[in-house]
Amino acid sequence: MSIFIPNSETKLYGLLGKTLSHSISPSLHNNGFRDLGINAIYLMLETKDQGLEEYIDSLKNLGFDGWNVTIPHKESIIPYLNGFSSLARAAGAVNTVLNRKGRLTGYNTDVIGFQRQIEESGVKAKNKRAVVIGAGGAARAVIAAMVQLDLADITIINRTVENAEELAKLFREENSKQNFDFCSLDEQEYAEPLKAADLVVDTTPVGMYSNNIKNIVINPDYLHQEQLVIDLVYNPLKTKILKEAEKRGAQIGNGLPTLIYQAEASFKLWTQEMPPKKKWYQIAENAVQEIKAKAEEENEDEDN
Repeated sequence: MSIFIPNSETKLYGLLGKTLSHSISPSLHNNGFRDLGINAIYLMLETKDQGLEEYIDSLKNLGFDGWNVTIPHKESIIPYLNGFSSLARAAGAVNTVLNRKGRLTGYNTDVIGFQRQIEESGVKAKNKRAVVIGAGGAARAVIAAMVQLDLADITIINRTVENAEELAKLFREENSKQNFDFCSLDEQEYAEPLKAADLVVDTTPVGMYSNNIKNIVINPDYLHQEQLVIDLVYNPLKTKILKEAEKRGAQIGNGLPTLIYQAEASFKLWTQEMPPKKKWYQIAENAVQEIKAKAEEENEDEDN
């Protein structure tokens, strides 16, 4: 296998976020560049405690042609951009940036990714009821996709109920066809909406390897066989909430399809080329297994 060595013509892309050690995006994009013979590289861009505006200025000065955006910057990056796509505006969050000679345009390919996942699940979403757990940037993209899919009723559940209320109000003002409601993570409040939902989507990072994989954000006893339950976490491939939903007969899905589809859309936006999707699935699954093995090894070391 030949080793890629960047040169003065190499285009720069990356993932902008605070904690990126478990991301598989570099594996996907760098493989796509190599397969298509594109002189480009995708890097981890961890902001840590550095100011976001300062970091963005650095990326522009270094000549980055674009980057993805993840937690916690999908909303906070908006003031530093020059323009937005219609989907980014609808979602109120950005996960992809394109740099054209210093002018930064924000896009939201998460909306595209989640919409495609629902469409390919075989579930008919039109006029159905949904519950979205969480009220951050990922939740905004999911709700924007649900609007595109013509769901009738969307309830947002969040620990900080004021954030859920604000998000429901935002979408309610822009979309008169759907009913938007909200509640807290108090079981007495979310029990009925959760039981009535046809689609349940957990957009929180609860249950991923970098957190406690044994955690679950809601009481799973309200899940049932007539639901599609999706957790946007993809490491592990089957989180606690998905295991509990599966026990109760629900159709389940992890965040890997959304990840692949949104990455595919970002890749095309930057390069005008389509990456090898089937190969990306295998790369993604292998990367998740490597993360799992590393996490188990670290846990063993802690126990010893």
